[in-house]
Amino acid sequence: MRFSFMGKHGGSHPEENKSRTSQLPIVDATVPKILIFPVSMHIGAPAKPVVEVGDKVKVGQLIAEEGGFISANIYSSVSGEVIAIEKRPTAKGPTDSIIIKNDYEYTKADPIVEPGHSHEMDKDKIVETVRKAGIVGMGGATFPTAVKLSPPPGMTIDTLIINGAECEPYSTSDHRVMVEYADEIVDGINLARTLFPRLKQIYIGIEDNKPNAIEALRKASEDFDDITVRPLKTMYPQGSEKNLIKTLTNREVRPGGLPAEVRCVVMNTSTIRQCYRACEFGEPLIERIVSVSGTPIKEPKNLRVKIGTPMDSLIEDCGGFSEVPGKVLSGGPMMGQAVSDLGVVIIKGTTAVTVLTPEEANQGEEQDCIMCSECLNVCPVSLQPILISDAFERGNIDKAEELGAMDCIECGNCSFICPSKIPLLENIRNAKAAIKAKKEG
Repeated sequence: MRFSFMGKHGGSHPEENKSRTSQLPIVDATVPKILIFPVSMHIGAPAKPVVEVGDKVKVGQLIAEEGGFISANIYSSVSGEVIAIEKRPTAKGPTDSIIIKNDYEYTKADPIVEPGHSHEMDKDKIVETVRKAGIVGMGGATFPTAVKLSPPPGMTIDTLIINGAECEPYSTSDHRVMVEYADEIVDGINLARTLFPRLKQIYIGIEDNKPNAIEALRKASEDFDDITVRPLKTMYPQGSEKNLIKTLTNREVRPGGLPAEVRCVVMNTSTIRQCYRACEFGEPLIERIVSVSGTPIKEPKNLRVKIGTPMDSLIEDCGGFSEVPGKVLSGGPMMGQAVSDLGVVIIKGTTAVTVLTPEEANQGEEQDCIMCSECLNVCPVSLQPILISDAFERGNIDKAEELGAMDCIECGNCSFICPSKIPLLENIRNAKAAIKAKKEG
């Protein structure tokens, strides 16, 4: 991928590579015989299995319950039999998982709430339904949504921001959701009016490389004076939470602070749509839209995928590989994580499966830092990535924390822009894990 030096703009311009899927409608993915449900597919405590090997389950049946305040329920996306509960590979390493053999009967469990009554729900009922549905941030963050919808006491929300930027290269899953389900996104926004009765302004931020999505949301929201669809400059990572707040409201969230502190809540387009579907139809989160793309993919697609589907099943749906792949990513090339096992499954936060050629995957040989400062120039949260990376490599975890490692949003701009090919993002991710482990230990 090419890069461009920009000065201090808090972003970069990687090649978008969205054209192969941006205009393709969503189609159903094949549902495999075996589905795998990691109990950690969200930020926070792992969910706790409530089924045992041999149990029969239905579509939409709870199979693992939230393990704490910051956690999320997990539901089966098929009917069938629990055949194992064991560790399976994920993008973040082996994780306890519930394995279900699909019976292809698709027998449905009862809905989590009585359908058709979302307009009658009060604030507490909406939050409880979202919590019960196991909804987390579907743009990749996977933070439990019910927690986000319950700001700390004393914090008044007057601005709702719907994040439709989708700035990650290759990924077009949210783009297609905006084009095909604009009305449901607006229905979700209307639920938020009950949650935040002092709302004064609602923004839908969409990068200007998605004109049909901008048009669809403007048409769907034309009857609401307080909803503004705002085209955004196409720049990575335009969709980061704090960037959006600054761009749309000129308010700044302090390092380590919450959007609620500046009276804002930010939600991804797919997430707000799923909140509506949970409240209106009683649907737990059991499927999502995933874009599968990259040069080696024969027929890139935007797929409606059952949670728990292995990546190899999606790649087969796309005709397989046209050439030997160099790297397969869960997510996009900036923030995504490489997988070595195509049995890794789609979870709640999987926006894309991206496949790179060996040439595209070749980052080049790491060299010494040339002190160009480009990693500082492109950092959207004004960190010093090279200093954090150096501190980690020297084993000085306290220094890495002092330099603000925990404020890193893991956008990958620093690694992308680095002419010396230093694995800055990898080092900072490892530093964050070490800081967390130190605090927990």
